[in-house]
Amino acid sequence: MGLYYTDLNSTRALLHAKYPNVKLCNWKNWGSWYYHYYFQLRPEGYPSGLHFEYRIPRNPNKAGGKGVLELHLEPHSDESKSLFKKIGIRLMHQLADVSNVVCEGRNGVIPFDSFVLKRESIETDEDLINAFSTLYELVDCHIREILTSTSSVRLDAPYSKQEIKYSPMGTSTEDVSVQIMSLKTLMSYNLSLPDYQREYCWEDYNIIDLWHNLTKIQEGKPFHLGTVILHDYQNSYGIIDGQQRLVTLSIMLLAMGYEGYLPLLNETYESTDAQEHIANCKYIVQELVSKEKKVSELVKRLADNITFAVLTVNEANLDLAYTFFSNQNSKGVPLSDFDLLKAHHLRFIPNDGQAEHMAIKWNKLTMLPPIFKEKNALYRTLGTHIYRLRRWMRKNESYEDPESHYIQREYQSAVTMSDIPPFGERFDFYEKIQGGTHFFVYAETFIHRYLEFLKNPVVKMHQNHLAWGSYLNYADAIETILFAYYLKFGNQYLAEALYCISQIMALHRYNSSRVASDGTGVRTFIMESELVLMIDQASSPTFFLAEALAKHDQITHKDKYPISSGVDVPEARGVKYGMYQSLFAMWHKILPEITDNTIRNKIIEEYGK
Repeated sequence: MGLYYTDLNSTRALLHAKYPNVKLCNWKNWGSWYYHYYFQLRPEGYPSGLHFEYRIPRNPNKAGGKGVLELHLEPHSDESKSLFKKIGIRLMHQLADVSNVVCEGRNGVIPFDSFVLKRESIETDEDLINAFSTLYELVDCHIREILTSTSSVRLDAPYSKQEIKYSPMGTSTEDVSVQIMSLKTLMSYNLSLPDYQREYCWEDYNIIDLWHNLTKIQEGKPFHLGTVILHDYQNSYGIIDGQQRLVTLSIMLLAMGYEGYLPLLNETYESTDAQEHIANCKYIVQELVSKEKKVSELVKRLADNITFAVLTVNEANLDLAYTFFSNQNSKGVPLSDFDLLKAHHLRFIPNDGQAEHMAIKWNKLTMLPPIFKEKNALYRTLGTHIYRLRRWMRKNESYEDPESHYIQREYQSAVTMSDIPPFGERFDFYEKIQGGTHFFVYAETFIHRYLEFLKNPVVKMHQNHLAWGSYLNYADAIETILFAYYLKFGNQYLAEALYCISQIMALHRYNSSRVASDGTGVRTFIMESELVLMIDQASSPTFFLAEALAKHDQITHKDKYPISSGVDVPEARGVKYGMYQSLFAMWHKILPEITDNTIRNKIIEEYGK
């Protein structure tokens, strides 16, 4: 007969002697309806629900009184169900030709969830240990391989912080040191993210592209992943350039069960946008790792074979670090014009404390929420409106091709005379840009003015009625000029100014058969109208409004612009008439805001009350 005694001490001793990593539980009773006793054997590292089980009928007359040893796959969650299904299918194929193992499906939760070792009987402790050895050695290597390849690390769990002793990368006399360093070695230093660093912003394609490149790494063949720039400051290494790659790699290593310390996992981002990007990165990485068959081999290859050129500058040379940063062209998200401008202007600030303060304020500006399509107030103010106004003030075209880094070029520090210091800035939009603190304050000043401008109900009504579809480029250009007027005169007669500006812009739409979709023709027209110069030269709203009305009449006298009103558009349909309809709806809403009788009468004459 099989094993019927309840004292398992001798069985446990024999098992421990041969398999010290296998745990044996006490006897349990399945209940009267099953008439079985059983106990389980679980090797270390097996997840809950995956175990070997010895069972025997409670009544020796049932099933011949024979004991049976089985491998059970009993999932307790959707995640373990998916894992156990992989294991079951693998074992079914691997054990198909093994005559003394039967593959069964017991409960329909997953196929192939029980693997039974067929034996005449298990009567002694030795019989049980021998049976276990036979089945265990048949299946364990396959189970371990699948568990390793699909290892799941909780990426949302807190990461235990460790103290890393400061270790200099170069000599104390060097301003700059450069070393080729493996990822594993780099992670052994106390890396940190300075408060003035830009936020984490990698998207799906950045993460997936990096992962696919990394999976091609071969053992013993270095894979160079660009330059990392560090600032050796107060016994820590602040990352000036490379944080996107290093943060992503840290998350990848964690997900693959890397046993070394990852210092960046204890760093935090305050902005919601950065936190959402980090959460997305964890999700993408978890999906990628779950599909990798040999994770343990890959994680070792990455740690040992990824290399960087690590450039370290000492505590007194933050400006030097940003000099390298602005010229860096390593793999990863390309530096935006605003990243490059930050680096450029920080070099002009001699005090590191002040530089850090300005960098933190600048980062907050870059992380403002979108207010126009995907552009935030920084981009909308400096990259669109102020940029155009600076260009149009000198009768220059506003070329807005992102590939040309037009924003970076426009706001770089102006050339000065070495013996004559700059002074007397008034924060006029067209003034020369001084390197350093002036630029950061200049940007912040106009952003605040623009955000106040957007609160005006006249501006809101303009955006609601005209800033859409094929008229978006017109509305955009009108807003730029209206903002210039606001910078000069505030809210005084803002509705009247909108009328004068929009009427001139409408002439271009009424008299143009085709308009470039990128808005170049619209911007050229408004530059040539000299509206920016008219606003700047006017000492009172009355001068600008009178000149703008005269400009409208002057333009319509040219053969190129014979249609002076939407009422005169030949057909009451199409985009030209659509412009008139949009203005019609807008002026019916804004008319109560008009206090000047001349302009009020013009609106009523063209659009009615």
